[in-house]
Parts: sequence; structure tokens; C-alpha cells
Amino acid sequence: MRECLGFRLGSAYRRVDRLFNRAFARIGLTHAHGHVLTCLLQAGELRARDIARLTGFEQSTVSRLVKELARRKLVRRRRDPDDGRSHLLSAGARAKALSGDIERLLRRAEQRLRRELPQADVDGLLRAAEVMERLP
Repeated sequence: MRECLGFRLGSAYRRVDRLFNRAFARIGLTHAHGHVLTCLLQAGELRARDIARLTGFEQSTVSRLVKELARRKLVRRRRDPDDGRSHLLSAGARAKALSGDIERLLRRAEQRLRRELPQADVDGLLRAAEVMERLP
């Protein structure tokens, strides 16, 4: 198993996800919620399919996360005037109020992760991630 790239990447991802989930738990969110909110805070308005493309989440996962965040008044939805079947999503006022906390938690978790790795390894992982993000 130590030589199986898929196994090792999956194991590493789960550990990193736990690290970020612990950070986001301080504000009652998950790492995945943080991804969605960060996309919306940076872009302004997006469709769910845009968030799926940006995050690599399945469309169904994005829909579930958006519903959870909308229930908590962190995400606003409005009909897309160009496509009545779709919604445009944006960060709600509560999410905007949390944006500093979200950025700080992301930065701290990222710093914690990077402390464990030499810069050359970080650079290599980022290059490898670029390649893997292009996989179908």
C-alpha cells in the first residue's frame, strides 16, 4: 500500500481535511463550507456549477453545502435572469461578517501544514496538484 499513489493521496487528504475541519469547527463550519464561502466571498456571485468546477466537488455536494449554508443565512440565492432553472449564489451578510475569521482560520491551518514540510516538498505538491486537477 505504501507504493499505491491513490491510497497514499487519499490517506493524506483525509488527514489534511481533519486539520482544516478542526480549524473551521471554531466557527461552526466545515472545511467544505469554507471552500464554498471562500469562492463566493472572492467572486461575488457564482452558479453552483461554477463552485463545483472551482473546488472539484461533485455538483450534488455543492448543492448540499449551499442548502446548509443558506439555512444558516450564510449564502443567498436568487434566480439567474439568464437561466431560470439556475440560481446565482452570493455570500450573505453573516458570511461577510465572518470573512476575516474564515481567512484567518485558513491561513493558520495552511501555516500549520506548511510547517511540517520543506519548501521544496510544498512546491512539488503544488505542481502535482495542478496536474491532478486536470484529470477527468
